Amino acid sequence: MFEEMLKHPRALVLSLILHLAVIALMVINLSFSERPKQIKAGEMAQTVQAEMIDLNQLEQQQKQKQLEAERKAQELKKKQQLEAEKKQKIEADRKKRQAEEKRKQEEAKQAELKRKQQAEEKRAQEAARQQEEKRAAEAKRKADEERKADAKRKADEKRIAEEKRKAEEARIAEDKRKAEEKRKAEEKRKAEEKRIAEEKRIAEEKRKAEEARIAEEKRKAEEEQRRKEADLKARLLAEENQRRLNSLRERYIIAIRQKIERNWIKPPGNEMIAPCEIQVTQGPGGIILRVDFGACQGSEMYRKSVENAVYKAEPLPAPEDPELFDRDLNILFNPSVQ
Repeated sequence: MFEEMLKHPRALVLSLILHLAVIALMVINLSFSERPKQIKAGEMAQTVQAEMIDLNQLEQQQKQKQLEAERKAQELKKKQQLEAEKKQKIEADRKKRQAEEKRKQEEAKQAELKRKQQAEEKRAQEAARQQEEKRAAEAKRKADEERKADAKRKADEKRIAEEKRKAEEARIAEDKRKAEEKRKAEEKRKAEEKRIAEEKRIAEEKRKAEEARIAEEKRKAEEEQRRKEADLKARLLAEENQRRLNSLRERYIIAIRQKIERNWIKPPGNEMIAPCEIQVTQGPGGIILRVDFGACQGSEMYRKSVENAVYKAEPLPAPEDPELFDRDLNILFNPSVQ
């Protein structure tokens, strides 16, 4: 009960004031009463309980009023919100109607402009058609006049041409006869010249073909000789290069083996020095990445001493020719053989 009253400080204050007022009245009554009455404990408890009930009712009334005020505030807020939304909708509808009216006006304006343009184009087309018909009629009239004049001119020309044709035919017949005689003589001469030229051409082609065959055989022989010489030279160079590489590789392996042997410390004892096959994996610059053993008869201590010698030899010597660098090396370790 007390915790509930703490949640409502106004009710608590009001309750305290009422209690103080009741106590003050009781004191005053006791002070001025001629015959002070003795208040029993049961009556006092009933009085306090009645006051507590009044306070509870007062608190419930306060709560009810607060809830009613909050409800009215929410209803007012909701009403204001609905009115604002209604105003926004009215304004949006108004703007939409204005936009629709503006669009319709623009469409009407465009339609009127299009109608005027179409009418103007139709008028221009009609004027052009009339102009074209007038031009065609004038052209037809001139063509008829020119056709008649041309027909008269052609008739005169035909008559004159016919006269000239007959005279020309007579001259042509004579010229043709003479030309035929000359043509036959010329054809005979040309046939003879052609025969001689053909025989000469055939002989020349045979001579050139023979020269070409001889030249081709000579060229092929020279090419074959050059190819053989080039093959021989390449083979000799390859053999020489291989001998050089073999020699350099042998020196490369010997240099690595000697450096390993120089770094080898013989383990104590009288153990026989056994040859060991060492498989070394190296990286750029002669860095040793891994050491493995192949055939090796030595003890574990002996093999460990050989492995230490390999790592002490790092970096391994580089080959004289970079092409000879080999990532995986197989080395026979046998320091007893010098």
